[in-house]
Amino acid sequence: MAGLNSPSKLPPPSVGKLLTVLSIDGGGIKGLIPAVVLHFLEGELKKLDGEQARIADYFDVVAGTSTGGLIAAMLGAPDGNANNPRPKYNTDDIKKFYINDGPIIFTPPEKPHDITTPGPKYDGKFLHEILKQELGSTRLVQSFTNLVIPTFDILRLSPVIFSKYKAQEDEFKYLNGLLSDITISTSAAPTYLPAHCFTSEDGDTEFNMIDGGAAAGNPVLVALSELGQEKMKHPELYPMMDRADDCSNILLLSLGCGLQPPVAAPGWTVGAVNQFSQVGWMIQLETQRSPVLEIIGAASTDIVDYYAYSLFKARNAERNYLRVQTDALTPDMDKMDNADPDNLNNLVDIANKMIDGNVKKINPVTFQLEPIDDTTTYQQELIRYAKILSDERKGRIAKLGSKKY
Repeated sequence: MAGLNSPSKLPPPSVGKLLTVLSIDGGGIKGLIPAVVLHFLEGELKKLDGEQARIADYFDVVAGTSTGGLIAAMLGAPDGNANNPRPKYNTDDIKKFYINDGPIIFTPPEKPHDITTPGPKYDGKFLHEILKQELGSTRLVQSFTNLVIPTFDILRLSPVIFSKYKAQEDEFKYLNGLLSDITISTSAAPTYLPAHCFTSEDGDTEFNMIDGGAAAGNPVLVALSELGQEKMKHPELYPMMDRADDCSNILLLSLGCGLQPPVAAPGWTVGAVNQFSQVGWMIQLETQRSPVLEIIGAASTDIVDYYAYSLFKARNAERNYLRVQTDALTPDMDKMDNADPDNLNNLVDIANKMIDGNVKKINPVTFQLEPIDDTTTYQQELIRYAKILSDERKGRIAKLGSKKY
């Protein structure tokens, strides 16, 4: 139990052996899947370090896009204790958020909504209200751990990465936004939820934001890039990295939101897409699907997994990269706004089955998920990760002793 009886925050990496990174994909209501995975991991950490253990106690960086950014912010949001803050939410709270509030956020509009209807499918009012209520006046630099949350500024046509690392620097103080504004922005999926406008704390910078998935549906590379930049600025803090792109001593947990099996991939033939008009590429009226958004989203997420897999393999650190992803979703389960209670139960069930099932990794040629062997399960790997995370935290605390940080 020593880990949580010591000073609450994870000591700096300068006294550690590993850098610990958590990355969470975008996926709308399917964020319930990584929420279930994190609930399992937090349960294992509690077995090792006591009931007060929280995910943010163990990770140097928590990155999230869209619904993953919302989860990241909830993991990193501090409570109101100014002297010794703790994470405000546990993973059970996050699961309940999706199950209880998801159906309200994605309440079907009263009037039919199609291509001719102005505005997004959902007005976002409830989501905005609850995020402002729960996250309050908390700003990025106050987060319990180093949050990294991608968004996209549609006025500047440029990604904006809300990184606690940068927001603490004088040059980039304009990034120190309210966590509520940042999470509303990163989850503002085009056609689903309204874009969000807010200004920096000093009022000098205006952001016009949409979903972080436009920049990085899978934020793994964003998280690794932030660490690399920190290594270059403050090499003394990262002795376990021999250079900025060294991942050999990074422990990375990457959580996906699920997809459909390859045999049931809901794609389009060349013959079909060659008949699409410009509007047809944006929306298919009969299915209300957007080919261009789905194709770009799937491709960018897979490419990041491909690159991360190759990067860690090249450094002989394959076991330091765990991608938790299922390819067993049905078409109904794969909809990012299907918050029907039965579907939410199905998402919880599929997440639990995934945890019990064999670990899969991306095939770098076919880009399909394949079991690494016949015996290794995600449950076993998550338990292994919990032990590594606990030992790393305890080792840092022991090395610091009574020194404050």
